[in-house]
Amino acid sequence: MNATDSSISIALRHIKTALIFLPAFFLLMLLDYKSFGLYFFMNTKIIALTHILTLGFLMMVILGASYMLLPVAIGVKISFERMFFPVYYVYTAALLIFAAGMHYYIPRLIAAGGFFLFLSLAAYCVNILSSIKKVKKWDYSALGILFSYIYLVLGLAVGFYLALSFYFPVISFNIQGILISHVYLMFAGFIIMLFLAISYRLLPMFYMTKTPHPLVWKTDLIAINSGVILALLSSFFENGAGNALGLAGEILLIGGILLYCAEFFYLIDKRIKKKLDVTLFYVSTGVAFLGFLGLFGLFLLFLPEGAAAVNYGLYYALGFTGLFCFAGFVIIGFLHKIFPFLISLKMFEKAKKGAYGKLFSGKTLQYLEYVIFFLFLPGIVSGIISFTLLSMPLIIISASIMLVASALFSARIFLMEF
Repeated sequence: MNATDSSISIALRHIKTALIFLPAFFLLMLLDYKSFGLYFFMNTKIIALTHILTLGFLMMVILGASYMLLPVAIGVKISFERMFFPVYYVYTAALLIFAAGMHYYIPRLIAAGGFFLFLSLAAYCVNILSSIKKVKKWDYSALGILFSYIYLVLGLAVGFYLALSFYFPVISFNIQGILISHVYLMFAGFIIMLFLAISYRLLPMFYMTKTPHPLVWKTDLIAINSGVILALLSSFFENGAGNALGLAGEILLIGGILLYCAEFFYLIDKRIKKKLDVTLFYVSTGVAFLGFLGLFGLFLLFLPEGAAAVNYGLYYALGFTGLFCFAGFVIIGFLHKIFPFLISLKMFEKAKKGAYGKLFSGKTLQYLEYVIFFLFLPGIVSGIISFTLLSMPLIIISASIMLVASALFSARIFLMEF
């Protein structure tokens, strides 16, 4: 790869856009905090807020980073790099239309935004899957990535169905079960599986540690895939059979998550150089919250039936823990490595001076990164507590802290180019 490769510009464009959506999420959370006082099911303002985080920040970074990381992780070249420029524009416009439609509840915009989101991400998935099929030597990482993108395709189809149901009520059969399927496919099937598959490959490369034990990787692959499939099947059955399948699926998912967390910290402990960096702070904290998510989910399994209607704040806290405390922190951590690397490639003639070093050169800048980290940390802890208690004043405080931290982080990354 050289400095003129289109994949560099593609990745940078996606990541920069994601860095705008991140503080936008916390700003909207601050302005719209009263929405958390309502039950989450079909709460369109919360759906809009959730998709700004998941599609605006998380998915946008994944789209951009996949052009750089997938070739490294599975040893193949992206099939149609230039397809992603039109995909980017359609995806960004569709997300804005969809979020506006949800926030102001305009069914026509929800359906139109959902259609173009599905269209753009389906084109992305076709590109990635056509690249994955060129893998010559299949291993657990390649299989994990393949499964994650299959789940993404299924999750997109379910999401498209849900978006259309707002404009065409006649197709709104069993919306609650379909919504649960969408969550399992997109979060457990796509985000968690993709993170496991890529991190198991990249951790030994980034931190010179051991490779994961094949038995651990195989167990994780089986447990998480089986958990997702059983959870999906449970939405097609009612009463006893559905509950049993759902319980089995959730237990397998939680088991796979906790096993991964244990293996992650084992691999980190076995790295050759024990030096810490800001990426490791974020990623380790994110994985710790993933473990907490598993234990939190296990606790919710044993709550009496109907507990969500009594204390639905627990489910807001669960969602926030998974989407931002885990996925958001992990992505922020890896951006500390990915973005400087991309800048180094883009400005190849200055590589001797080290564009990568811009982030970590000088004590002042190094301290700033840790100041941002330690701003995020109390914000997310108070966020979990505030959602659990449904405390509006505490939600305002948490959102304000994380808005400042995310704005500082985004500005710091943007300034690296100058």
